[in-house]
Amino acid sequence: MSAGTGRAAVMSEYGADFEVQEFPTPTATAGQLVVEIETATVCGSDVHAWQGHLALPVDPPLILGHEMTGRIVQIGDGAEVDSVGQQLAVGDRVVWAHVPCGHCHECTVERQPVLCSKRFIAYLTSCAVPPHFTGTFAEYGVVRAEAGRVRVPDAVESGWASAGSCALRTVVRAMSLAGPIDTTDTVVVQGAGPLGLFATAMASLHDPRKLVVVGGPEDRLELAREWGATDTVLVDPAGDPADRIEEVLRVTGRGASVAFELAGAPGAVSEGVAMMARNGRYVVMGTLGGDPQPINVATLVTRGITMVGSMSGEIGDYHVAMQLLERYRDRFDWSRMLGNTYGLHQLADAMAAMRRMEEIKPVIDPRLHPTREDHT
Repeated sequence: MSAGTGRAAVMSEYGADFEVQEFPTPTATAGQLVVEIETATVCGSDVHAWQGHLALPVDPPLILGHEMTGRIVQIGDGAEVDSVGQQLAVGDRVVWAHVPCGHCHECTVERQPVLCSKRFIAYLTSCAVPPHFTGTFAEYGVVRAEAGRVRVPDAVESGWASAGSCALRTVVRAMSLAGPIDTTDTVVVQGAGPLGLFATAMASLHDPRKLVVVGGPEDRLELAREWGATDTVLVDPAGDPADRIEEVLRVTGRGASVAFELAGAPGAVSEGVAMMARNGRYVVMGTLGGDPQPINVATLVTRGITMVGSMSGEIGDYHVAMQLLERYRDRFDWSRMLGNTYGLHQLADAMAAMRRMEEIKPVIDPRLHPTREDHT
């Protein structure tokens, strides 16, 4: 890194390798924070964006990445306190949120800023213009004045906080929409990725009668069992979905009284509806795209199923996520979710590993530089 500049992994075209470029170091204006990215983790959305599978609002060049922990290096006027009233100082670590517009019906009347169609999403914004550091696969990040931000507790490792800033805060919101879970419930979690594993951990805190995780591969189901799953059902891509449904109904006895769709796989919602018990509650948040899925509406009606969609999370959910990571760090080995650590120059390798399901959550450390071995 040259004096007065910072590096970032830039996506100049879809599916191509990333180019590490340098940009001028940003300066915090009123309400802003400038941070050094200590750790960023790879989200499935980053992989989809890289592959061109998302309808992006802007063309490349982009700096992807939105799961991060940043250490404050500059505090703009008026930014000395985080969104929940905690004092901030240079050297503190923070996570931060996307920015809703604040002026639409969803923001003001519904008070559901996560549903704002005009949200500013930094990593889906061109990095060609200042302050350049939009996404978090970079050495620096800019927390916009309007963005919610939360200080990371000292006992929470940066890798945990990074993963928690997206997957866990999303699960926190979904859990609140699902309603109470108690010892009489049979809970089904579809998916054994970061969302599914965090949901398993959170659901286990309520000690349901059954906590069934449907997913794969087997090493992830092993971790799900470590984090509280009473039963697991392996998803065989070549298998018959009817067999999975039958197994869930057998294990639970009457189906899922509460279920979470966190897989985002084709047909997952169709299967989930068939797994539900009468008067069950089904929260869908893993499916953000793909082809339409058929749902047996008669099953929804005759079983009295409540079905709700859940999207992202508000800044309060980020705070709750950080508190959960801190409080239950001895109960759950959060590091078990994290994969290998990569430098910015290895970002494509990290994304490929996640795409192949070899790693649950690859870690990016912007401070790592290429070595001679990287070029041999």
